[in-house]
Amino acid sequence: MSKYDPLYKWLSAKSASNGTKIPATFEQIEAILGFELPATARMKPQWWGNEKSDSSHTQCKVWLNAGFETRELSIPNETVKFEKV
Repeated sequence: MSKYDPLYKWLSAKSASNGTKIPATFEQIEAILGFELPATARMKPQWWGNEKSDSSHTQCKVWLNAGFETRELSIPNETVKFEKV
């Protein structure tokens, strides 16, 4: 179980009803998770990477396991889109 599991559940529910791209703000993601994203999420695009082989990024596993990859990340605007793959 991961602290990012609420994001997995949200993405899984959205994928059935919302098509293939799901836009989200960092603030929305924090509300879903119930805690603030780490500072690195706001500073380093790598935090949002889709690295299938990197087991240390638990957040990445969550969206990949839900069948999504991150796209159209904007650190300045604090937005990201999750795209169904």
